[in-house]
Amino acid sequence: MGKIGIMKSLKEYLFLIPYVLAVCLGLKFGYDFGMQISGPIMAVITAIIGAVFCSIIVESFLGKKRRGNSK
Repeated sequence: MGKIGIMKSLKEYLFLIPYVLAVCLGLKFGYDFGMQISGPIMAVITAIIGAVFCSIIVESFLGKKRRGNSK
């Protein structure tokens, strides 16, 4: 089983802020979109997909910078 790394510095915690914001925006806009096109079940599905999509986008922007700082 893999070892879970412990975040050591404040700088690593600051990298979580964009992820949390992106997930919140993805949830909100995904839910609103799902409610407009279908109903509550579709709203939950699109909210989850929106949150995952937004976190992937943030990872693509910040992932290289984060990996560059850790080496």
